[in-house]
This record gives sequence, C-alpha cells and structure tokens, in this order.
Amino acid sequence: MQCRNLIAVAFLFGSAIPPASALAQSAPESGLYRIESGTYSECCGFSGMDTVYPLPNESQSYVKLVRDSQSGTTRMTFLGADGRTVFTTVPCLPDGAIDFNFPYGFGYGDSLVFHVDPGPPPYAKYWNYTASNSFNGLRIDGGVGTLQSGCADTPTRFTHSNIMAVFIPPPKLSILEFSTERGARLFIQGNAGETNVIESSGDLINWIPVNTNVMDSSLCPICPYFIFEDSNSTNRSHTFYRVYKLY
Repeated sequence: MQCRNLIAVAFLFGSAIPPASALAQSAPESGLYRIESGTYSECCGFSGMDTVYPLPNESQSYVKLVRDSQSGTTRMTFLGADGRTVFTTVPCLPDGAIDFNFPYGFGYGDSLVFHVDPGPPPYAKYWNYTASNSFNGLRIDGGVGTLQSGCADTPTRFTHSNIMAVFIPPPKLSILEFSTERGARLFIQGNAGETNVIESSGDLINWIPVNTNVMDSSLCPICPYFIFEDSNSTNRSHTFYRVYKLY
C-alpha cells in the first residue's frame, strides 16, 4: 500500500447542524428536515370551521431550508413524502394552485421569520411564518392566505401549528485506504433511499462527478453505507473528494 494525498471533504446541501451552544444563538441551518408532528388546517369552507390535518402525511412530510449566501435570506418549502414534491393547494376562485414555497426569510436571534404582504394577482398571497430552533429540532408556526373573498365552499387561509421537524444529517465521506492497484477506497454513510453524488478535484475549484449511488440499507439498516473505489486516482499526486445528496 502506498500513501497519497487524498483528502475527504464532506459537503452537503447547506451545512451540518451546529453544536447545541450555537443553536441557541443562531437561526436554523439550511438542509432537509423531517416532520415528526404538528397540524395543518384550512379555513374556512362551506362549514365555516377549520379543517384540521395531522402531520406528517403524504403531501407534507418534509421541510427544506435553503439559504442564499449572497442575500443572506432563506427559502422554506414544504415537501411531500418523496422529499421533492412541493405541497400545493387550490384556494377560493381557483386559477391554479398556490404552493407552500416561502422566500425572503431572515434571521432573528435563533429564528427565521418569513413575512410577505399581499402579492400580485390572481391570489394576492401573503404569509407569516416563524421557524425556530427547539430542543428536539425545528419548530414551525404560521400561515398563508389570499385576499380572495366571496366563496363559501373553498378555504382561503392555511395554517401550520406546532410543527416539529428534525434535521436529516448529510452524507459523510472518509478515506478507507489507497493502493496503486485499485486507487482510493471511499466510505460514504448516509440515509437509506437517498441519491448521493461523489465528486473529485485536484485544486478544490474544478469538481468532476465520479459516482452516483442510491444509499442501500440492506447491509446495515440503521447505518446505511456505500464503498466506492476510484480507480482513476492511481495516477494522481493528490485528490480531494466531496459528497452531497440530490433533492
């Protein structure tokens, strides 16, 4: 076995969860969060009363936070059970669905605040949400509504209450070994069913995909992992690696 300069650089969508001391002082981090509990309600249709749905369900199972490094703002999106489909609903006087995809969130202490006044037609949608760090993860409260009126059978206000969501850790990458015959052997640990992409670089500027895989849980149901051998690394003086998951 011959040693080479192989550096594992673990990257993910956003960044890893900070230590508890930092959580108490900073807003929630970017990433994917799994909804554990809470309620979603619609008001007020034909009955004049809220229709309440417990979460998670097929339409709302995840929340994604995406931070824009340039503006410093964050986008919050409610996603379905596949972790990709944006939750939508058709309000009063339907003219297409409105989606639960809220930009312009800004940090305020240990919270993110999403607030927009009525927007353009056809719905003049407005929203007011707060996503804050809690002991067990992320807590979300707030709602979205439209200025439409005159419908007795279709709701125009939609609310999330006491939503508790937990951060889904990113994939982790480490170097197992290097040999002149097989190259670098990489150990990637992630979450079952997720698609991960491994990239390599010689200068930390230009990155090339070297492998795409779906994380399998059959080998270790509670600690899914994947081993990748980069045979193309045998003729390099040094190589950097990183891994991220696709959404």
